[in-house]
Amino acid sequence: MSGPSASTRTLTESLADYWSAASFEDLPPETVRLAKRFLLDTLAAGIAGAKTEVVDAALAAAQSAVEATSGTATLWGRTETLPAPMAAMVNGTAAHALELDDFGGCGHSGAVVTPALCALAGRLSFSGKDAITALVAGYDLAARTLEGAGGYRPVNDLGWHSTGICGSFGAAAASAKLLKLDRERFADALGVAGTFTGGIWAFLADGAMTKRFHPGKASENGLTAALLAQSGMTGPRKVLEAEWGGFYSTYAKGIATPEATLAGLGAEFRIDRSGMKPYACCRGLHACQDALLELMPELGVDSKAIAGMVVHGNDQYRLQFDRPQVANMLEAQFSIQYALAVGATSGRGTLDQFATLRTGEPEVQRLMRSTQVLADRTLKPGKYPPLELVLSDGRRIEREMAFAKGAPERPLSDEELHAKVVSLLTPALGAQGCKDLIECVAGLESLKDFRDLLRLLVPPARGLKKTA
Repeated sequence: MSGPSASTRTLTESLADYWSAASFEDLPPETVRLAKRFLLDTLAAGIAGAKTEVVDAALAAAQSAVEATSGTATLWGRTETLPAPMAAMVNGTAAHALELDDFGGCGHSGAVVTPALCALAGRLSFSGKDAITALVAGYDLAARTLEGAGGYRPVNDLGWHSTGICGSFGAAAASAKLLKLDRERFADALGVAGTFTGGIWAFLADGAMTKRFHPGKASENGLTAALLAQSGMTGPRKVLEAEWGGFYSTYAKGIATPEATLAGLGAEFRIDRSGMKPYACCRGLHACQDALLELMPELGVDSKAIAGMVVHGNDQYRLQFDRPQVANMLEAQFSIQYALAVGATSGRGTLDQFATLRTGEPEVQRLMRSTQVLADRTLKPGKYPPLELVLSDGRRIEREMAFAKGAPERPLSDEELHAKVVSLLTPALGAQGCKDLIECVAGLESLKDFRDLLRLLVPPARGLKKTA
């Protein structure tokens, strides 16, 4: 079927034109390597988060909605199964439940794209190469949508949680790729996804669970959009750029940069703009944590030598992270005072420092009280505040990190990723199960049936039957 010329195609249609036809062979080796790293990182975060309170709530709601616990889609780290859209929602929530999933892209692309991919594996037969291609498509579309909206900070400053509003496009793209939709149905999937998406930052006022749920809902929306498109529902072809009611004009009025949506399409794969978390808290805290953990050994001091800490931020940073008192895990994960206090006393920012609050410890309390957040700097896009360490001997040392650990410009090493994954997977899957999953992802492009990976995502007492 012949279609309009490229110059008359909408943004959505242009994205669909490329990704509906792209194959594994079109992906550079570095893109494939990154896809496997992010897949493993997301699965580890999701399996670790599978038994949290927010996932229990999401699962109970899903089971109530379908009035059954049956389905073809695996739940990571659990024994239940669900229909594909509900499984995408629950697994997406699990991936984000502990603030350990990747960042960048649409905000948290892995927690949106990977659950949709895995959910479809319960009903489709596709290879490891197909999975990698769909994963890259999802990361690419999710990131391009946010870039077209003006970028992470401008969008979030408006009050939107970018993962919630942009993630559905990524999940729809990955799903459409696996469903082998042609370019017209692929464009429909993106259009349908864009008409029903959302997520706001109101959860910060009281530490509500909804932040964890946003990626899951976006994943469910994207997967459902692709299934609807497959069944014949049309989606608006100008869903992104329509002057009235379009995604950009509605969610990003006055800040959108639509031309960024297609920049480098097919030559640049946006998965390389995502990063991995070494610390179990919001990415906005990581640069100061890095500075603290770098300065203390350099200066030869322990926490008791710290008289105070000053974070030199701006108004938005104070609004988001100035939390001198915390009452639950999410509040702790968005409190620069808490993150620095536990980092100074433990030398790390790992999950154990946030899962059980240490606010009752006198030294943690003292450091939190002694930490100030000032709005005295202009922060460029992508940059985070410097930390000033005030020592009891009167010295004041300021350190600004060009890139926090885990950023694309300063990625986790293979050894650091391996250590993170092992720490998260072993409690749920056991040492052998962890080893098997790591090896399976490492050789993913040779996997004939992706369902052979799914059986490794559940506790060892119940594995899925290996396919022939």
